[in-house]
Amino acid sequence: MLDKYEFDAIICEVKDRGGAYVVFPWDIRQEFGAGRAAVSVLFDGIPYDGSIVNMRVKDAQGNTCYIIGMLKSIRAKLGKQDGDSVHVIVRKR
Repeated sequence: MLDKYEFDAIICEVKDRGGAYVVFPWDIRQEFGAGRAAVSVLFDGIPYDGSIVNMRVKDAQGNTCYIIGMLKSIRAKLGKQDGDSVHVIVRKR
């Protein structure tokens, strides 16, 4: 397990629910030894405590993706929306 995971991600909106998420590009079972991980996240420097989870999201190849939710309030502070890029830093809590 790394001390921190740093990457750029595209914000994906959940159209019917108003929520959004970014895909965590590592295998969390391999990295954290579980299918869910409590994490502290920075989205372009804005802090958020949440979890990396499997919400049955699949990539284009049909592989399971693990995601981190992104609050509307964070998107509003960043002035970002669906399809925009965000710099993400993740640490296990």
